[in-house]
Amino acid sequence: MESIDEIRRHYGWSALDEENLKELARLLLPLSETMADEFYDFLMEDPYSAAFFKTPEAVKRRKETILDWFHSILAGRYDNAFLSRLRRIGQVHVRIGLKGHYFIAAMNFLRTFGIRQINQADMEKGKKGELLETFDKVMDLNLDVITGAYREAELRKVFISYKAESAMIQWSERLIHGLNLVLMISLLVLSLGVAALLTLDIIHAFYLDLQHGVIKALGSLLILWMMMELLHTQVDVLRGGKFHVRIFLELALVAFIRKLFVASVETKDPVSFAFLLGGTLILGVILVLLIKNESAEK
Repeated sequence: MESIDEIRRHYGWSALDEENLKELARLLLPLSETMADEFYDFLMEDPYSAAFFKTPEAVKRRKETILDWFHSILAGRYDNAFLSRLRRIGQVHVRIGLKGHYFIAAMNFLRTFGIRQINQADMEKGKKGELLETFDKVMDLNLDVITGAYREAELRKVFISYKAESAMIQWSERLIHGLNLVLMISLLVLSLGVAALLTLDIIHAFYLDLQHGVIKALGSLLILWMMMELLHTQVDVLRGGKFHVRIFLELALVAFIRKLFVASVETKDPVSFAFLLGGTLILGVILVLLIKNESAEK
């Protein structure tokens, strides 16, 4: 961080400016109360800035701070403590949530007030020019330091928020990847279970009831085929591919079809069979609509 002497040197601060600053203090400090009142009126003209001064205590505190600042820039010591104070002003404005535009507009009002008073003063034109030049340096220096601190505080606030967001996203991605692995393992276990079911259905067909066993085996074979599709889809997801809801819908449809196969050879009441048939038709319609939507998107 640059020192106050370095900053003043950048603005071409000279011994003449030191003398002019004393003259500015003699001219403007007696008008401090007028400046504070006009500044308050200026702030209250805009609903946004007025919202920061809802109580008499807030108004009083604001007038005290502006008077103290006005005195410090005209009659105070320009040292590193002064620089730290200016930086705190910028940081406070970020903390209370004041937009930078309003702060710069307020500084412009204060600059205009000072220029107006200098122009109205009874003195030589050349001297007025010198005072105006020094006053501009004073205001520019203050605006420079305060806005610099404002930007730094704002960026720090955004950076901390960004780090928290990044950490949350990173942990969420890890959790999703872990859950996908769990789903993959579950699908493998279920696939083995369906394969075992298919084996039992085939045995049932050969040794017990051929018609019933073949139909159940066909249904189990369809489910096993869909489980393979699910496994392929899950592998694609783990590799960064797109998740396909259609595969799960197809699996549900196949499960209903298997139940219909079994119900057709078993003794079932018409109501249960109608429910199975209706569920199959509904799933079929939803699947057709989903496929049409995917085709339209492509």
